[in-house]
Parts: sequence; structure tokens; C-alpha cells
Amino acid sequence: MELSAYSIILLAIAAFLTGVNKTGFPGLGIIVVIILPMIMPAKASTGYLLPLLIFGDIAAVCYWRNQALWKVIGRLMPWVVIGIIIGFFLMNMIPDESYSHIFGAIIVILFSLDMARRYFNIPIPMGKSGVTAFLGTLAGIMTMMINAAGPVMILYLLAMDISKEHFVATCAWTYFIFNLVKLPLSYSQGLITAESLMLNFKAAPFVLLGGIVGIIFMNKIPTKYFNTAIRVFTFLGAIKLFF
Repeated sequence: MELSAYSIILLAIAAFLTGVNKTGFPGLGIIVVIILPMIMPAKASTGYLLPLLIFGDIAAVCYWRNQALWKVIGRLMPWVVIGIIIGFFLMNMIPDESYSHIFGAIIVILFSLDMARRYFNIPIPMGKSGVTAFLGTLAGIMTMMINAAGPVMILYLLAMDISKEHFVATCAWTYFIFNLVKLPLSYSQGLITAESLMLNFKAAPFVLLGGIVGIIFMNKIPTKYFNTAIRVFTFLGAIKLFF
């Protein structure tokens, strides 16, 4: 594709934020999902973004290799795989222009439930198998269709009140597994091409730079402000998707 200077700048920003998202602030991923459709069709952007996410995943799991909560990952993973398969078949059924509205609405609803849980002491049984099955399947669908499982995972893990180190590490390993499962499916859909991979390799240094910045900031910000920032990024991204 022919890229203008403006598009190249946006791609570099998206790659940088992907790195920050992977190693320090998982909520930033939704902003990347918003940026890329400004440059290319929404469905094509999922194929471009996936290898970038894997670059970031590799950096994140290398740094956070010992902090992940594997029991949480193990409970979610079968449902996520089911969701990925469902999302694979839905990709050809939902028009491009409907993607963002549908998933933006879902994220707003989940965010509202999280706020109700926190501020009005409304119990939401996150540890129950039914809730895990629903959110895991939804995360799989969203990660396959728009590379945006982040908001679902974020709200699920925040409800567990775990440390920020466990939070980021669990996200990092979960997304890494998600994305490896998605890779052959996206290729079979024609979403990953030689041309898109060339763009990915050119953008890879920005992912690495973002990963370093994410680690620095994550280690410095207190947990309270970290959790608040994650929620704000998630909510603002959802609103933008919805409208």
C-alpha cells in the first residue's frame, strides 16, 4: 500500500504503544486498535497488528517470565480457544463498519459492571466457572476479530485485586498464547501478507522502544494509580469504538 507521511507516523505511534501496552500498561492496547483503522480497513488492520503484538509479547514474557498466575491462565484458556474459533467464523459474517460499534458497546457494559462492583459493592462472582467461561469466550472472540481482548482481560483481572506485577505478567503470557493460536487462522484468512510483514519488521524497533518505556513506568507508578490509569484507558477506548 502507498503510505503518506501521516500514515507512517501513525504506524510508528501504534507500534510504540503496542510495546508500552505489552510490558507496562495493558489498557493502551485499545488505543492501537483505534489508530490502525484510520490508515487501513478494519479487518486488514487485524492482520497487520497481530505480528506486532507477538513482537511485544516476546519482550513482555521474557521480562515477566516468573510472575504470571498460571492457575488463572489455565482456567481461561479452554474458553478463549473456543472464542477464537467462534470469532474466526464470525469474521466473514459481520461487516467491517459494525465491528467497532459492537465491541465498543460490550466493553462499556463490562466497564459499568466493574464500576458497580467497586463503588456500590455489588458482588460479581468472578471466580465462578460460569463467569470465567463467558468472559474467556468473549475474550477469544474479541481477540480473533479485532485484537482487542484486553478490556475483557483487564476487567477480569482487576476484579481479583492482584498485584500490578502479577497483573501485567498474567496478561503478557495470556496474550502471547492467544496470539500464537490466532496466527495460522489470520494467515488462512489472507490477513497476513508479505507486504504487511514488511511493515511489521520496519515497525519492530518502535515496539521494542515502547516495551522499555512500559517497564520503566510500570515499575515507578504506585499500584493504586496504575489500576486507575488502566480503567481510564479502557473506558475512553471503548467510548471511541462505540461512537
